[in-house]
Amino acid sequence: MAKEFGKCAWQYMPHKNKQTKTITFGFMDIGVSVLMAGITYKNNGSIIKLFFGYSGTKYEYRGEQEEELTRESELGQRLVRVVKRARRGVRKYDDYYAIPTIKSLFPLSSYEGDNFKTQLVADDITKIYFPVSAYDENQVEGKITQKTNQVMDFLSVETNVPFWITSSPDIEGQETKVLAAEVYQEPDFIDGFSVKDGYLTISEEAKDFLDYIITNDGEDEDVQIYLNACSHFHTARKYDAQIYDHQGYIDHPLDDGLGVEIEMYTKNEDLKTALMTGESQTEIATTLYMSALEVVTLIGFQSEKCNECKQDKYGIASRVRNIVNKYLNSYIAGQLNGYYDKRSKYLHRGYLLTNDEPTSSSIPLLDVDGENGCKFPIQVSLINLREYTSYVLRAFYKEYFLSQEKAVEDL
Repeated sequence: MAKEFGKCAWQYMPHKNKQTKTITFGFMDIGVSVLMAGITYKNNGSIIKLFFGYSGTKYEYRGEQEEELTRESELGQRLVRVVKRARRGVRKYDDYYAIPTIKSLFPLSSYEGDNFKTQLVADDITKIYFPVSAYDENQVEGKITQKTNQVMDFLSVETNVPFWITSSPDIEGQETKVLAAEVYQEPDFIDGFSVKDGYLTISEEAKDFLDYIITNDGEDEDVQIYLNACSHFHTARKYDAQIYDHQGYIDHPLDDGLGVEIEMYTKNEDLKTALMTGESQTEIATTLYMSALEVVTLIGFQSEKCNECKQDKYGIASRVRNIVNKYLNSYIAGQLNGYYDKRSKYLHRGYLLTNDEPTSSSIPLLDVDGENGCKFPIQVSLINLREYTSYVLRAFYKEYFLSQEKAVEDL
């Protein structure tokens, strides 16, 4: 539209009419006129035709009043030509190259796959290079942001640390650095952060999956669901970081050699500010970590109804328990099932997961809702929940996606 008319500005007001089976996008200002635009459909997901029309009973086109926009009119014919060109251009993208800059608690080690590479720029800052296909510059900017967020979400699951997009003028013109050899994550990593010699590391499988994420354009529904789970995890991790990553500790041995003095310092001022201005980090992070596990259980799940009560045979809590038991063990599955119950009480009954005792120090207090019959200051071990969740998500993609890909290659 913009190429034909020199302008295409939207007053975006989407509306769906189920009776007439139309979806109206809103109003499109193409300079020579303002048009209403939309589609008609038969079933959800189908498109019968695209339609345009004047927004009122009469409208002006090039200074002349017209009551109805017709296909045979001059404007109608121009619109027909635009639609035909657009249909011929479907999936005929231009190629671009993205170079977003991201940062984390540690610098990311250097990796190069078939469709991406990473390079160090400065402390904790990394450049990622990957190709992007889009129809125009407007679309490519959105796709770069979307793809960068997906990459960061997955990297957070892979490494247990949060990532942020950054664009600091201080790094412009700095030379990038590539480590001599690719260093990979320890097998069966679960505790702490995936760090070697001060650099974040990923597994060889993660490098292959990053290639797939970058080339996937939303056509693989299962990958999209998995990335949604990663997004939940990463958002939780950013709330989690406000509690556990804004401070650092330095041990100073005492002169008598019988102990140490611990000095506390602020590692990340932004996280400290977020902690002070926000609240309920534990509750929000717990909710999102558990939701990440919920989402991933949707992949490959076929709902089966009970013949008697007509309800799903396997509820969400049961699916989460099963996937945790599969990749970890029954004890942790039971523990997370308890977290799931507490999360539900927080969401539906306002039951807090953090200390709300009316005393400055802990004393025995009865609680009718407590699993032990008492109040306990720590309801959820957030670090353990983070590590269990990321481990399950990592184990899942390696088995479900990469084993499928290998099976196809072996055929």
